Amino acid sequence: MIQMCAQMCRRYGVFSTDSIVQIPDNEGMTVVLDVFGKGVCTLTFTRAQLQLMVVAGICITFLASTIKSSYQIYFIPLTEFLSVTRGELSVSGALFGLSVGVMSPLVGWVCDRYGALLTILSGALMASAVFLLLTITDNYAVFLVLYGIMSAYALTAMTYIPLGIFIDQMFSQQHKGMAFAAISNGTAIGFILLSPVLVWLSGFVSWSMLCTAIGGIFLGCVVPLIILLHRQMTQSSALPPQQSFRQVTPRQVLKNMYTPTFICLAVSFAGCGASMGFIDVHLVPLIQQQFTTFSIYQEVTASTLSLLGIAELCGAVIVGWRLRRSSPVSLLIQLYLLRGGSLLLIYDTQSRLAYLLFAIVFGLTYMGTVIITSLMCLNYFGTQLKGRLFGLLFTAHQLSVFVTVSAGGLLYDTFHHYRYLILLLVLLCVGAAFAASLLSREESERTVDDKCEDS
Repeated sequence: MIQMCAQMCRRYGVFSTDSIVQIPDNEGMTVVLDVFGKGVCTLTFTRAQLQLMVVAGICITFLASTIKSSYQIYFIPLTEFLSVTRGELSVSGALFGLSVGVMSPLVGWVCDRYGALLTILSGALMASAVFLLLTITDNYAVFLVLYGIMSAYALTAMTYIPLGIFIDQMFSQQHKGMAFAAISNGTAIGFILLSPVLVWLSGFVSWSMLCTAIGGIFLGCVVPLIILLHRQMTQSSALPPQQSFRQVTPRQVLKNMYTPTFICLAVSFAGCGASMGFIDVHLVPLIQQQFTTFSIYQEVTASTLSLLGIAELCGAVIVGWRLRRSSPVSLLIQLYLLRGGSLLLIYDTQSRLAYLLFAIVFGLTYMGTVIITSLMCLNYFGTQLKGRLFGLLFTAHQLSVFVTVSAGGLLYDTFHHYRYLILLLVLLCVGAAFAASLLSREESERTVDDKCEDS
């Protein structure tokens, strides 16, 4: 009966997404009401289905982290494999970051048009194709296209934007923060488990062999998992994504882009992108520069990245818990200031303890800024606009990645150290905290349920 009702709602457009309120009961059921309080249809999400969503999300983000971590760990071997300098190879990382920024609005549009799960599936298929193609080429120009552009779409389509929209649709407002924190921990687990393994493999496994393995994992594991999840969810989901798509015009998107709120969010999120770009591309070469003995370099790199992942996992859970009790704006300011302070720990040091402390402090802030920015985007702009506006926020994020990664490569080739880059990152984190302080605390704490109640 429930499925029949859902099909009728989908076929005849009984309700619009403007009038949706999701009310979870104790058994995991979500009742869909219009603003007049009439029950239009009931969507059943059992506890088992909700758990499947979370577990599948963790697995997807865990395996998606190999797209960046493989490049990160194999950065120095890649310079030899492709016969390029660090500065030249940094261009590929910068192009990757820029492409993610360009792809983010596209992915937001695809999510609004076709749904989050189909978007994630397209990313998994793209990732498998990219890594299988990378096994047969050592041409730098081809590498730029495959890794710098195509893999950027794959990562964007499997991570924050579609997962954020998926969580917004499937979980009640009070559980969104914790659900996002749990699913995003797949990236942290990738740091904990994959980074030491990749550091170890880099000693005897070639780049081509690694790409073959990664491509096979995406094709054989990730794609079937998403198909299974899609089949489970289509039995319960009655919300047609194309209805949301039709109701949002480019004028609405542009109007919200020029608001002070969006600009402040974009500037603060750019600070997040700058520091994450440093982690993805320049942290491992920095460690290798400071610890010239290969065995010590392996030990420090593996321990730093693993501890970073553990702290990221803990930080995401802590942020999800604190969001229920603290102002998102205040929490965001604190995270950016902590991140800037952590970078000063590795300004110019050969202390292993300094790198471990850096990993702990930076890791605690790693996912928190993404989680808070995603939820604030929803609270400020609503569910209909979130897909495209959060995609545009990620464009600002990735433009900052592009500038930081490129600047880092150029600064290293010029001065043969990373000290100036670290100082630049500290200033950007302080600027991000200042931009976040300009945001309205009252509006950031308003929930979707509050807005529906006002209606």
